[in-house]
Amino acid sequence: MGRVTVFSIDGCPHCLRAKQNLKDRNIPYVEINLSSHPDKRSDMLSLADSLTVPQIFFNNDHIGGAVELIKLLVDWDADGPPSATDKIHAEYLSGEDPIDSRLEPSTTPPVKESPPQPRNQDDHIILPKNLTGTVLEMTQRLIQVIPRYNLLHLGKTYKNATKGKTFTDALVTEFSIDREEAVAFGKYLQQRKIVDHVTGGHVFQDTKDLYYRLQPFQSPGTMNSYRIWTDRIDPDYMGVISRLSKVMQGIHHRCTNKKSDVDLAAAEQDEQYAKFEEGICELQGISIDKMDVNSKTAFLINVYNLLIKYAFIKYGFPDSNLKRASFFTSIHVNIGGDNFSFSDLENGILRANAFPPYAFKKQFASSDPRAKLVLGKVDNRIHFALNCGAVSCPPVKKFSVKDLEEELRIVALSFCEQKLNITVSPEKNSVKLSTIFKWYKNDFAQTTNGLPKALLKYTSGDTKEALQKMLNGDNEIKVKFNEYDWSSNITNSKTFDASSLKSDQYVLKTIFGQDQASN
Repeated sequence: MGRVTVFSIDGCPHCLRAKQNLKDRNIPYVEINLSSHPDKRSDMLSLADSLTVPQIFFNNDHIGGAVELIKLLVDWDADGPPSATDKIHAEYLSGEDPIDSRLEPSTTPPVKESPPQPRNQDDHIILPKNLTGTVLEMTQRLIQVIPRYNLLHLGKTYKNATKGKTFTDALVTEFSIDREEAVAFGKYLQQRKIVDHVTGGHVFQDTKDLYYRLQPFQSPGTMNSYRIWTDRIDPDYMGVISRLSKVMQGIHHRCTNKKSDVDLAAAEQDEQYAKFEEGICELQGISIDKMDVNSKTAFLINVYNLLIKYAFIKYGFPDSNLKRASFFTSIHVNIGGDNFSFSDLENGILRANAFPPYAFKKQFASSDPRAKLVLGKVDNRIHFALNCGAVSCPPVKKFSVKDLEEELRIVALSFCEQKLNITVSPEKNSVKLSTIFKWYKNDFAQTTNGLPKALLKYTSGDTKEALQKMLNGDNEIKVKFNEYDWSSNITNSKTFDASSLKSDQYVLKTIFGQDQASN
């Protein structure tokens, strides 16, 4: 008897679509769920040479993913009598059982992803009248009830700020307490780092002369500054990112329209978005200093890819070269107490402190304390793993510490087998490459003309054969580059504006020669 085998993970819409198409045709299948049996992930990688799910097999033959399966089923449906189901059943029954042990379900007990460690008392806020709540709940509540203004003082605008008196008024009304209690509660909120003076220089007071700001608006240029993380730090740092990725995946899933575009305006209003904003603040306490090479590489690739999605929601989409340059260098994330831009993570750490594209100096100066975090050497396969949100980028994959070497090998082969990334033209003795190879040429070869030879190990099949013949020839291969497609599968996005990264800004005097501050 034959068998259909489906490698899948929980929550994957492509897996659900593939399984539903099999069910609709009454085709039995064996599911190997990698979420509950991660020990089978290595088997799928070696069988399919792919990190994506689902991966589907008919007996020992690899069908492919959901797209390939559905096309095959639709073709069978179109064959007419005998019915597609009868025909599939006939092939199913007459086939041979898989003989490859890698296609057998796991014999180990299913595992569950380790839950986050319980929050400690630092996550609890004591409200008036002996009520309690979490930091997240209190922050969300205050965002709703505390008025925010752009307040001027001595030629400077303090954005999203509130006068002490106005803040006190709001606390009196919201919690039904007297003014003295409200001021005491304001001081408590400041001690708990939920609110602070706009410059950090004054204790909370009931006055019009001092301005205060809720923590989510205090450092807008740092992505994970929704709160100051004072809670416990989960030692399972890969688990932290995995759980946050699932939250973001759920947000994207709920906000994806029929055209498969993610509605970023809807994502910002999603019920789980605030949970993600608070959760990502745990990175403030995760140190990468003691991580080994594989741990640091896998962790930072996953962090980079996740934060790109977050940054598009939070700050908007950069729609020009100038804005993109600012986007990748001006937005920061706090990891272990140090601030890093996307360029810092990529060019500073993962590329072993190399020169960014078109730059005249290395990412980190020798005096930069973050320089101690850089990898000893660059693994050029990271360029097939990092996704900056553009159509021309490699697809987002999840990387693990244990299987990192195999995962990087597969994404390199997968990227280089795509015609848009490497096109070999023997008749013209030329190759056309992704712009990624132009930007990061030095990670692959000493010269542009050296790229074809350097990329040979990442090609296969006809492409590899044609490229090898050209390399064996007498003439130098002409190298050209494709135009990079910076578009993205998003809709209803804000346009990125670097000014949004500043909590304060200096302004000109008014025509009367005086500054103004008003509510």
